[in-house]
Amino acid sequence: MTAPPTARPNPYVGPRAFRTGEALYGREREVMDLLNVLIAQRIVLLYSPSGAGKTSLVQAALIPALEREEFRVLPVMRVNLHPDLTAANDGSPPNRYVYSALLSLEESLPVEQRVPAAELAGMGLADYLDRLDQRTTHEGAEPAPVVLIFDQFEEILTVDPTDRPVKEAFFAQVGAALRKRHRWALFSLREDYVAGLDPYLRPIPTRGGTTFRLDLLEAEAAAVAIQEPARRAGIDFTDAAATKLVADLSRVRMQQDGGMVEQPGQYVEPVQLQVVCLRLWEKLNGAREIVPADVEDAGDIDGALAGYYAERVKAIAAETGASERAIREWFGDHLITKQGIRGQVLHEAGESHGLDNRVIGALVDAHLVRAEKRRGVIWFELAHDRLIEPVRTDNAAWFQANLSVLQREAELWVDHDRPTDLLLTGVVLNEA
Repeated sequence: MTAPPTARPNPYVGPRAFRTGEALYGREREVMDLLNVLIAQRIVLLYSPSGAGKTSLVQAALIPALEREEFRVLPVMRVNLHPDLTAANDGSPPNRYVYSALLSLEESLPVEQRVPAAELAGMGLADYLDRLDQRTTHEGAEPAPVVLIFDQFEEILTVDPTDRPVKEAFFAQVGAALRKRHRWALFSLREDYVAGLDPYLRPIPTRGGTTFRLDLLEAEAAAVAIQEPARRAGIDFTDAAATKLVADLSRVRMQQDGGMVEQPGQYVEPVQLQVVCLRLWEKLNGAREIVPADVEDAGDIDGALAGYYAERVKAIAAETGASERAIREWFGDHLITKQGIRGQVLHEAGESHGLDNRVIGALVDAHLVRAEKRRGVIWFELAHDRLIEPVRTDNAAWFQANLSVLQREAELWVDHDRPTDLLLTGVVLNEA
């Protein structure tokens, strides 16, 4: 990698999910298998370990495949859109999960065709879909086959664990909508939440009996995902380099002879692969190939993710004039909850939860933050769950290195809801 630098579009997406229209490599078999199961069985539960790339598979591969089969695929639905709980026309509160799903569906429509908020809040899912059928079906014709996709469906269980009646009402509405045989449905969620759906599945036709498990990438598929984007961009990611990177990315620690040893495992996490390849590409500097020496430091995946985060935050702070501390605190206070899950921030005028929107835009461009537009309102969240721990770890190290004792103690005091017993006094306060 000693040739003069040249500008090349980066073919790797980093920590964000693939989008419709982007090429997804290494998942051809899974796409065809899932497509066949969904067409045959009509209602499917897609589940996988965190980081396996369900959203990427659905958006970049499954949706185009369904459309080639002449299905009408509705906009992907989420049940955890931070709800503007507009009261219905009769003054009653909406079911937050139904309302969230309807908000997702409305995004594809021109503004003049959208249902007024108060009317939408009082609608059932089946009623909404029936109206949609009427608008898109010629008089006397049968409705076209339509596919409903619920992504990150574990949110139905995590948003509020105490509102079981609201969840039951939501599933009853979904079941009513799916009784019409021209409607297909895919529910995509993390595998550790599958069992939690059992109490709610009775109203769903098939009761969630058809499932499809998406695993992490095996070595051969991971090599394709590594090499093919580079090849399409005119760069030779050599077999030896790809083999080394797959071995490093799949490395696991095992106990042996009283100690711990590392060895290549069976699987590679797609999001980690994309981040490492993204960073390798950025260091290409005009070279026409990537060789094993270029991936020597790619094995520390958390370090690569943390390093990517640290580099981008530092660069964005310098470019925008924002405080690096303010950016890091925005991630730690608003995008990651105290429970260690992703939070959401509403886009506001000028600043959103205290951070300049120009800075947030740069974070979106860096694939650290995802911006989603929902019924004309933008929400920000961390680009991927896999970033949570690296961000927290890197933030902790940065604060330790850059804040004074007094500042660190103040942070601790705020984090613990400002208890009196954590206030500094006397000699300790003077020293700080």
